[in-house]
Amino acid sequence: MESEPIFSPLKRFILYWAIAGFIVPVVIMIVTRLQGGVFKWPYLALTLWPSVVIAAAADVFENPPLSSLIIFVAISIGINVVVYSAIGSLVWWLFLRQANR
Repeated sequence: MESEPIFSPLKRFILYWAIAGFIVPVVIMIVTRLQGGVFKWPYLALTLWPSVVIAAAADVFENPPLSSLIIFVAISIGINVVVYSAIGSLVWWLFLRQANR
């Protein structure tokens, strides 16, 4: 008796992209911290984390409360997860389309 997989291949593929959408901003934040608070490759950060502008909006305020910083970063990472998931589904669709030709 074989058990059915929990996720279909499509859902698993999109899940991997969503995980990447979460991990990339976390790694960028860690590297930024290690580099003294300023990410040395801003164009790379903007390319890999397009919603970083939302997280950067918290820097507009002089002394923002920690809760505001957490909310801005969480929203930014959440949007990044959605963007990466959409890219993953588009990649899946393009490869599936090519495979059916």
